[in-house]
Amino acid sequence: MVSHEINDAQRRIALTGAYLKVVCPGIDQSTQTRLLDSILVLIANQDSAMPQKRITDAQAVEMVWRHSQCVRSQTGMCPLLVFGRQLAEEINAFFTEKG
Repeated sequence: MVSHEINDAQRRIALTGAYLKVVCPGIDQSTQTRLLDSILVLIANQDSAMPQKRITDAQAVEMVWRHSQCVRSQTGMCPLLVFGRQLAEEINAFFTEKG
């Protein structure tokens, strides 16, 4: 008995090949094969591809300072306290949440 089921890898190859035919209809077979291979490598390594950039404490504080103003600037009294580490941690946590 012959099974006609295809596995996930075969489905991914077929769909990526079909996609390339639609978006790049004029490319030759060798270019299509190289693009297909590159796309499949990117898909396979999507979780470990590149480390995500993280904001530093100093960068977080600088962004707050840059976008702050004091209503009492004429008196020379404008205290601004920014918790840079906590702000950076919260921003980084927001952008690393999955799903």
